[in-house]
Order: sequence, then structure tokens, then C-alpha cells
Amino acid sequence: MIIDTHAHLQFRTRKGTTGVAVGFEDMADVLERAQESGVTDIINVGVTPEDSRAALRLANDKQWAAVRTGVRLHATAGIHPHDAGLGDQALDLIHDMAEDVIAIGECGLDYFKNSVAIDPQEHMLRSQVEIALEHNLPVVFHVRDAWDDFFRVLDDYPKLRGVIHSFTGHSEEVQRALAHPGEMYFGLNGIMTFTRDEAQLIAARAIPMERLLLETDCPFLAPAPYRGKRNEPAYLPAVAEFLSSLHGVDVAEIARLTTANAHELFGIGD
Repeated sequence: MIIDTHAHLQFRTRKGTTGVAVGFEDMADVLERAQESGVTDIINVGVTPEDSRAALRLANDKQWAAVRTGVRLHATAGIHPHDAGLGDQALDLIHDMAEDVIAIGECGLDYFKNSVAIDPQEHMLRSQVEIALEHNLPVVFHVRDAWDDFFRVLDDYPKLRGVIHSFTGHSEEVQRALAHPGEMYFGLNGIMTFTRDEAQLIAARAIPMERLLLETDCPFLAPAPYRGKRNEPAYLPAVAEFLSSLHGVDVAEIARLTTANAHELFGIGD
């Protein structure tokens, strides 16, 4: 049994940059395939207030309740750094949803092809971190080409718990995150199955098993051998199998440990 700790099943159908349709109008089939693949829980991560509300509606929709599908759906509320220009009114909406979600985010810093200036990104990140601390929630972090500034912000919040989603850093970033007084986890996805950056794989090996989480980031980043397709939670075992080989640990142990880690961080489980 495994948990997809970062998905976007609430995304509306559209065409991706590769021309592959993304979105989940076939929700029943997606959840059935997820269940057949051993996925017990899916955390749908919000990237704007509107998107976060959609994730929350999906989690609360009796049509997709676990009693019917066998898969439990959860929601987070957050503002992605690409949308950091939305302003304080958007933050108020995230604050209003905080009591009904299991985490804040995804939020963070993205200096790679992001049209939003650095200062608004940091303001939005800090504001969401403070919402999380107020409500004793973990944070789902998005960090790209911004490690020094991210750790500078993180150092100001020693009690913060969270996960660096879609982690693609190197060993230095692993050690800096582990040095944080709070609990920092690392979400690994299909990128690991096709990356050509050996330093990323070395870093992934350096992550302690008690801090490792599985994720898809679907509908994006389909793992090998599903590259070019719309990603979905049913493909998560491919990530688990790759990490099993990378760490030299039985895949059943990867599933057991990452599930326990998800329960610990997000407070979900039986």
C-alpha cells in the first residue's frame, strides 16, 4: 500500500505542452486504477485559492468517498510561486481554508522562468508559512533554482514541518534540510526515473528512509516507462520500484516506510 502525497486530480482538462491531454474527467477510472495499483490515499495539492477550493471539494465529494472507490482523497490549500502576484486577498482565502485541509501549499520560491519578482514570492511564502504555524499544519514546498533564499527563510521558522516536493536538489540541499530543527521530508517522483543528473540520484540515495515520501505530481512528470502520457496515481509504483533499486531496499519496505512517513507528516491514515 502506498500514498501519493502530491497530485492535482482537481486540474481541469486541457492540453499540456507536449500536446498530451491533462486533467481528470475520467475520475472514476483514474481512482479505480489507483486502487488496483495499491494506492490508498491521494493528496491533491492546491496552487491558487480557486484551485485549492476545487481540491477541497473533491476531497469532500461523496461521489468519490473511500466507501465507494477505496481511495481516500485529501486536500491542501496554497499559492504556487508562479501565482505569487495574486496579493494579500488571495492569502486571506487560503487562511479561511486552513481549518479544512491537511497542509498549506504548494508554496515556495521559483527563480526558473518565473515572471513574478523575488520579493512578492518571498512575501507569499512567509505568509503561508505563518498560516501553517498558526494552524499547526505542515507545508508543501516548491523550490526551483532558489535554494539559498529558501533556506534563509526556513531558518526563521525552526518549528516548521514540511516536505520539499519534487526534490531535485543535490546532497548539499539534503543536508541543509535535515539540519533544520523541524521535520523536513523529501517528495520524490517520476523525475528520478529519467533524470540524467547523477548528482540528483546521489542526493536521493542520501535521503534517510524516515524522511522519504512518494508522489506523482500528476498530471505531470509521468515516470519511465510511461513518459509522454498523462501521469496519474496508478503510476506511483514505478517510482517506488525505482527507489527500491536505488536504495537497495525491498519495494515492500519502501511502501511501508513512505506510507508511515506520510501518516506522520500529514496526520492521515487508518
